[in-house]
Amino acid sequence: MQYLAVFKNTSYQTFARILTSGSGFLISILIARSFGAATYGDYIKITSFVTLFYLLSDFGINAIFLQRKDSQESFKHLLYLRLTIAAVLFVIANTIALALPYSSNLGTGFSPFVKLGIQIFSLQLFIQSVLFSTSAIFQKKLRYDLWARSLGVGSLVSLLLVSIAVFYNQSLHTVLLALVFSGLVSVGLALLYAKEKILPVSFDIKISKDLVIASIPLGLMLVFNLIYFRIDSLILAVFRSSSDVGIYGLSYLFFDFLLAIPLFISNSIYPILLATKENKMEFLKLVKSYFLIYLGFSFMIVVPFWFSTPLFSAVKPELAGAIIPFRILLLSLPFFFLTSFLQWILITFKKTGFLLGVYFFLMCVNVILNFVFIPQYSYIASAVITGICEIFIFIILSYKLIRLRYEK
Repeated sequence: MQYLAVFKNTSYQTFARILTSGSGFLISILIARSFGAATYGDYIKITSFVTLFYLLSDFGINAIFLQRKDSQESFKHLLYLRLTIAAVLFVIANTIALALPYSSNLGTGFSPFVKLGIQIFSLQLFIQSVLFSTSAIFQKKLRYDLWARSLGVGSLVSLLLVSIAVFYNQSLHTVLLALVFSGLVSVGLALLYAKEKILPVSFDIKISKDLVIASIPLGLMLVFNLIYFRIDSLILAVFRSSSDVGIYGLSYLFFDFLLAIPLFISNSIYPILLATKENKMEFLKLVKSYFLIYLGFSFMIVVPFWFSTPLFSAVKPELAGAIIPFRILLLSLPFFFLTSFLQWILITFKKTGFLLGVYFFLMCVNVILNFVFIPQYSYIASAVITGICEIFIFIILSYKLIRLRYEK
């Protein structure tokens, strides 16, 4: 029964991801084919920059929220806390964007066109805040089917609106507005399905403070993790052309979809890990079983995607360069699957301080290596560095988990 619940909720999340990534993939194709590699690179710059602030609005608060006995009663507090954080991040993101470098002669950096795009797309911070909040309710109730419906409908709307914008030769900024509007559709459905009261507006300073303070270690870990994943695209934007950014962005678009799969499994397992952590034998049995599932599933994914990479050239011949970085990233996929699982095991035992240190260290290493090698080796360096760093994370987390087993 336990495995069935995990399978069902993982399937719902995967289905939602297929719809969102599928629509995102088609949107990327539409942008790449209609505007070319350079403008697609601008699109990647815009979305990569704003995405850096997504996890700041999440900040790992859901994991703490789910541990509260009164979590359902305090949904409004969670929602309005996140919206407040989103408002602050919106101002910070756009202030930083104005100061980002740009060289018109070299065609590198963040042009005024890109900065305006950031201003438009950063409205997604409010949308993501609501979606993060409602996902806590769906996770607690193990009703990811409702979450999938919300995101699925929004994705289809986004594809429709972007297709219309491209058909009528609208600008990239219009495309970004279409994405924001479709996000509002997902928000409306998510709030409807969550069936939680959101009015009257309620912001409890004490509850908000407690949630934020309790989530600081996990939140910082997720922030470091996000920088570790996304900083290479921003460094590419500074030192390389928009075309290079577009090529790497297309390869990472596919890889990012695959990375979501272990996260979905972990989301379904986390409530079960919390429930069984006091029973050592049952917990170890659960860990061993899912470790093998993660490992086996990762290899099942790597093989077909490896041989399907020539299809990149079908998007646009100038984007065929995405084949090499994507294959390099694929080689590291099993390690990403396993570290996702190990990470949530350690979170279950409240080892967020340890995880915080690990991801901060690897983030610093990742940033330094990318600054050193990207100017010369471009996106090839980005892909190789990403894989090497993840292998080190796997080794460190595995060692900690072995030590934890003997401590228990």
